[in-house]
Amino acid sequence: MNEIFRGRMIQTACDPTFERHFKGHKDKITALCFHPNAIQLVSSSLDKTLLVWNLTESVRAYRFIAHKDGVLDVCYAPSGEAIASASKDRSVRIWIPKVTGQSIDFRAHSSAVRSVQFSPDGKKLLTASDDKSIKLWTVCQRRFLTSFSGHTSWVRCAKFSPDGRLLVSCSDDKTIKVWDITSGQCVKTFNEIKAPAIYVEFHPSGAAIGSANVGACVKIYDLRTGSLYQHYAAHKGPVNMIKFHPKGNFMLTASSDSTMKVLDLLEGRPIYTLRGHNGSITSITFSQDGEFFTSGGADQQVLMWKSNFCKDDQPRKISKQLISSINKRKRDDVDGKSHAKSDKHEEDVYEEQKDEHLLDTLGELDLESNRNYYKGPINEISLKKVEPEVINMKNIKSRERDHIANVPILQDQMLFHARSSNQSVKAVEALHNQVQSLHDVINVLEQRLTVLEETFRKKT
Repeated sequence: MNEIFRGRMIQTACDPTFERHFKGHKDKITALCFHPNAIQLVSSSLDKTLLVWNLTESVRAYRFIAHKDGVLDVCYAPSGEAIASASKDRSVRIWIPKVTGQSIDFRAHSSAVRSVQFSPDGKKLLTASDDKSIKLWTVCQRRFLTSFSGHTSWVRCAKFSPDGRLLVSCSDDKTIKVWDITSGQCVKTFNEIKAPAIYVEFHPSGAAIGSANVGACVKIYDLRTGSLYQHYAAHKGPVNMIKFHPKGNFMLTASSDSTMKVLDLLEGRPIYTLRGHNGSITSITFSQDGEFFTSGGADQQVLMWKSNFCKDDQPRKISKQLISSINKRKRDDVDGKSHAKSDKHEEDVYEEQKDEHLLDTLGELDLESNRNYYKGPINEISLKKVEPEVINMKNIKSRERDHIANVPILQDQMLFHARSSNQSVKAVEALHNQVQSLHDVINVLEQRLTVLEETFRKKT
């Protein structure tokens, strides 16, 4: 059966499908974020603007202008009542995503702000910058709380753990650091030998972290053992961003090689290759329920996709998880009994408290409302034909070069050997070169396979 389809020519119910195409930015897309209820999508760009797309009305979008330089990151608050943006102009701005374009800003760092994120409870804001620092702020007063210092070069990204107790960050200094928020101390460091990570985030379980690497690979680290858990060399160019599916069994990757990959983390291999952008894919994100994902690129376009690949995940993998939750493991150690009802009640109360707090917070903010900050609505859905391509790789035999699972190498041990022995470094370099050679050979074979499949499709 033909494994390739274009646009809406769906072959199986579990294949990702292209849904919509948005165009309104005038420079590279830098970040994307769904509203928690998936009623809106916000995008940021080097064109110094944000675009808030109303997903219930396909032709309406609002452009917000206030930053004086390119916007590098954007995110919704957990309740969806506010948006935070970070910019090259060294400021962070908090927006109300409505037609009036109300916002406040504050000077957060002494250099470009690369990353911004609300805490899980919505009370705090985390920022990371080219000034080598990570900072924590209160949303209400815009008050500085603490900084996390230890990186020796630009900090590309910083993210909260799902429970809000830890942070993870990556830097051009070739390190990934995990921080304890309460003590402010770095509790674990992962060292990259060759190329640095440019994006990191926690697995939904909180027990692992994933990283996108300049060296065209994706890595998953187990926080409990401090070891490299999985390694994927599935791309031909730098990986710009990774996103875990909310269920935790899949990962979406975006690369400068103009492709996205869907990785099945339980099987340890890529299962889909997606194409649709002309040039580097710079940003991706899932909706909160995982039903949709979007991608943005250097081609200034935003593409929206329906996931579908998780449809058969429930019956196939219901008893299996990639990495179990740290919190769940602790509860099981104390008491093996089920606390589902109690946990559900606590979760509902927590969500109510988050919403109430943010609404109170927004009421206390001294918001600016300036029509110069807002231009919209705009009817900017491009009429240009978009033909995304999805390659189903499920029936293609897994290759070792794509995936190395459960690597039993502790980071401290790896660093020790690399520093203490030139022979070890040379061995690692030689191994890397061999893997790269295999990578190139397989890429050629993949291209030939694609040509054959396309020829077969045309004949059928």
